[in-house]
Amino acid sequence: MAKKKTTRTAEGDSNKKKRHRRSPEEIIDDLQQEIKRLRAKSTARAIAESPAVKLTLTALKSIDKGLDAAAGESNSHLRHALADARRSLAGYLEKQGVKLPKARLPKGPRPKPE
Repeated sequence: MAKKKTTRTAEGDSNKKKRHRRSPEEIIDDLQQEIKRLRAKSTARAIAESPAVKLTLTALKSIDKGLDAAAGESNSHLRHALADARRSLAGYLEKQGVKLPKARLPKGPRPKPE
Protein backbone atom coordinates (compact mmCIF):
# COMPACT_ATOMS: atom_id res chain seq x y z
CA MET A 1 0.00 0.00 0.00
CA ALA A 2 1.22 3.42 -0.87
CA LYS A 3 1.09 6.25 1.60
CA LYS A 4 -1.25 9.09 0.98
CA LYS A 5 0.22 12.49 0.44
CA THR A 6 -0.77 14.94 3.10
CA THR A 7 -1.19 18.55 2.35
CA ARG A 8 -0.33 21.23 4.85
CA THR A 9 -2.58 24.12 5.44
CA ALA A 10 -1.45 27.68 5.85
CA GLU A 11 -2.49 27.56 9.50
CA GLY A 12 -0.34 24.52 10.26
CA ASP A 13 2.78 26.15 8.83
CA SER A 14 2.34 29.37 10.79
CA ASN A 15 2.12 27.56 14.14
CA LYS A 16 5.58 26.05 13.79
CA LYS A 17 8.61 28.09 14.73
CA LYS A 18 11.42 28.26 12.26
CA ARG A 19 14.79 26.98 13.33
CA HIS A 20 17.43 29.65 13.79
CA ARG A 21 20.61 28.62 12.04
CA ARG A 22 23.73 30.22 13.39
CA SER A 23 26.01 32.03 11.03
CA PRO A 24 29.70 31.08 10.85
CA GLU A 25 30.56 34.28 12.75
CA GLU A 26 28.22 33.30 15.60
CA ILE A 27 29.75 29.84 15.76
CA ILE A 28 33.27 31.30 15.82
CA ASP A 29 32.32 33.72 18.63
CA ASP A 30 30.83 30.90 20.69
CA LEU A 31 33.91 28.74 20.22
CA GLN A 32 36.22 31.62 21.18
CA GLN A 33 34.23 32.15 24.39
CA GLU A 34 34.52 28.44 25.13
CA ILE A 35 38.31 28.63 24.60
CA LYS A 36 38.53 31.55 27.05
CA ARG A 37 36.48 29.63 29.62
CA LEU A 38 38.68 26.54 29.29
CA ARG A 39 41.89 28.58 29.58
CA ALA A 40 40.61 30.24 32.77
CA LYS A 41 39.64 26.85 34.16
CA SER A 42 43.08 25.45 33.31
CA THR A 43 44.92 28.30 35.05
CA ALA A 44 42.64 27.99 38.10
CA ARG A 45 43.43 24.28 38.26
CA ALA A 46 47.17 24.97 38.02
CA ILE A 47 46.93 27.57 40.79
CA ALA A 48 44.93 25.19 43.00
CA GLU A 49 47.71 22.59 42.72
CA SER A 50 50.18 24.95 44.40
CA PRO A 51 51.12 23.75 47.92
CA ALA A 52 50.61 27.24 49.37
CA VAL A 53 47.14 27.56 47.85
CA LYS A 54 46.23 24.05 49.05
CA LEU A 55 47.17 25.03 52.60
CA THR A 56 45.24 28.27 52.27
CA LEU A 57 42.15 26.31 51.20
CA THR A 58 42.65 24.05 54.21
CA ALA A 59 42.83 27.11 56.46
CA LEU A 60 39.67 28.46 54.88
CA LYS A 61 37.83 25.19 55.55
CA SER A 62 39.09 25.24 59.15
CA ILE A 63 37.78 28.78 59.56
CA ASP A 64 34.40 27.56 58.27
CA LYS A 65 34.41 24.79 60.90
CA GLY A 66 35.30 27.37 63.54
CA LEU A 67 32.40 29.54 62.38
CA ASP A 68 30.02 26.60 62.82
CA ALA A 69 31.40 25.78 66.26
CA ALA A 70 31.16 29.42 67.38
CA ALA A 71 27.56 29.53 66.13
CA GLY A 72 26.79 26.45 68.22
CA GLU A 73 28.22 28.19 71.30
CA SER A 74 26.47 31.50 70.45
CA ASN A 75 29.83 33.29 70.49
CA SER A 76 29.12 36.16 68.11
CA HIS A 77 32.42 37.98 68.78
CA LEU A 78 34.40 34.96 67.63
CA ARG A 79 32.11 34.41 64.62
CA HIS A 80 32.68 37.95 63.38
CA ALA A 81 36.44 37.72 63.92
CA LEU A 82 36.59 34.47 61.96
CA ALA A 83 34.36 35.93 59.25
CA ASP A 84 36.78 38.86 58.84
CA ALA A 85 39.69 36.45 58.44
CA ARG A 86 37.74 34.38 55.93
CA ARG A 87 36.84 37.41 53.82
CA SER A 88 40.47 38.43 53.35
CA LEU A 89 41.59 34.91 52.38
CA ALA A 90 38.57 34.37 50.14
CA GLY A 91 39.15 37.68 48.36
CA TYR A 92 42.69 36.69 47.44
CA LEU A 93 41.71 33.20 46.29
CA GLU A 94 38.81 34.47 44.19
CA LYS A 95 41.10 36.94 42.41
CA GLN A 96 43.38 34.01 41.58
CA GLY A 97 40.42 32.15 40.08
CA VAL A 98 40.06 29.40 42.68
CA LYS A 99 36.54 28.12 43.29
CA LEU A 100 35.64 28.34 46.97
CA PRO A 101 33.15 26.51 49.16
CA LYS A 102 30.11 28.54 50.12
CA ALA A 103 30.47 30.48 53.34
CA ARG A 104 27.98 30.58 56.19
CA LEU A 105 28.91 34.00 57.49
CA PRO A 106 27.15 35.69 60.42
CA LYS A 107 24.25 37.97 59.65
CA GLY A 108 23.06 40.94 61.56
CA PRO A 109 24.88 43.72 63.36
CA ARG A 110 28.36 43.28 64.74
CA PRO A 111 28.39 43.02 68.55
CA LYS A 112 29.76 45.97 70.48
CA PRO A 113 33.26 45.51 71.93
CA GLU A 114 33.43 44.86 75.64
